Amino acid sequence: MYTHVIFDLDGTLLNTIDDLANAGNWVCTQRGWPTHTVEAYKTKVGNGIPKLVERFAPQGTSQEELEEALAQFMDYYGAHKEDLTAPYWGMAQVLDALKQAGVGIGVLTNKAHSLAGAVMERYYPGVFTHIQGALPDQPTKPDPTLLYALMEQMGAKPDTTLFVGDSNVDIRTGKNGKLDTCGVLWGFRSRAELEQEGAHHLVERPGQLLSLVLGRPETQTLAPHEVTKAAQLLAAGELVAVPTETVYGLASDAYIEESVRANYEAKGRPEEKPLNVLVDGMDMVEGVCRDIPTEAYTLAKAFWPGPLTMILWGKGTLPSIVPAGGTTQGVRCPDHPDTLGVIRALGHPLACPSANISGHPSPKNASQVLEQLDGRIGAVLDGGPCSVGVESTIVNLTVKPFRILRQGGLSREAIEQALGCEVEG
Repeated sequence: MYTHVIFDLDGTLLNTIDDLANAGNWVCTQRGWPTHTVEAYKTKVGNGIPKLVERFAPQGTSQEELEEALAQFMDYYGAHKEDLTAPYWGMAQVLDALKQAGVGIGVLTNKAHSLAGAVMERYYPGVFTHIQGALPDQPTKPDPTLLYALMEQMGAKPDTTLFVGDSNVDIRTGKNGKLDTCGVLWGFRSRAELEQEGAHHLVERPGQLLSLVLGRPETQTLAPHEVTKAAQLLAAGELVAVPTETVYGLASDAYIEESVRANYEAKGRPEEKPLNVLVDGMDMVEGVCRDIPTEAYTLAKAFWPGPLTMILWGKGTLPSIVPAGGTTQGVRCPDHPDTLGVIRALGHPLACPSANISGHPSPKNASQVLEQLDGRIGAVLDGGPCSVGVESTIVNLTVKPFRILRQGGLSREAIEQALGCEVEG
């Protein structure tokens, strides 16, 4: 396990290439130089802005012209550095998990120190307290001088610090500082370059960093129809993201309290918010609910499996954390063969909120699950994209008249037609 992680900035934490390329090409156009593609700029960045200007300038450009071009670049980039730049999806969640685990994190970049702090605060506000950019009187990466200075500020030791970046410069920097290195494959450079430079580790997704740094098992991706494996993981208390017709859900065996609690923790969901459960039919509902009205059977017959969640009186057979100590229980039968297969193979209902970090978008495919929960859960069952893509409609059947609590993939009109009466909400 590593106690500290130091990140490169461009191509690792932030996708800055479009703004850098636009600034470079603006300078080229102003000076009558040939412009370059974004892909070409990916091989020009990494050694600081003065070197970038030297690389996009025509060969043989005088030092005086390079200095003028550098001033033009800095002026333009300073005004346009946030036009297209964005964090890599999933990095904010990874950084939050590292900090929660007590891992010290910092940034070392060849971007000018005067720019680096402002850029990081703009895209990762309050996340980093240790940021080191390039200084006029100090050598830049891959020289380890500023790396050593940053490590001293952080209280980091070489044998428990990991350097993470996307280029040969980053790998060389870490190795020059006697650190383990990790190359990221979502950045500007290729796998071949990182392997050739001798990166100790390579990761394809941000969440894999949690497995590497914290020693957590890596999140498995289960192929379509691997329902037996998914059920085995759930029975062992693991969290498994499962597909439904609405959105992907984060499943726990609803009878394993520790697993349900881990579900809340993985999502960052407040424990006062109850969880609905997924079932394979009304027989399973009868095991967790009481005083079930005939209208529930009517709606189940009309719309299950499908995007309808019914709120009924709980029977008290599930751990109290599932209904958050309440007396009602939400139940739904999902319209996806893989998840129905998992429920039947497990023989238990699934406590199953959406498979996202609370407050973030609900995922519609397995890749979107991994962007948020990679390294936090046991597996994701890849059942393809969701066919409906919006949450289920929730109707409360414990009150009269019945009330719609959330309008989702099933219309009010369809519910009223099936019941033969109006519903509120």
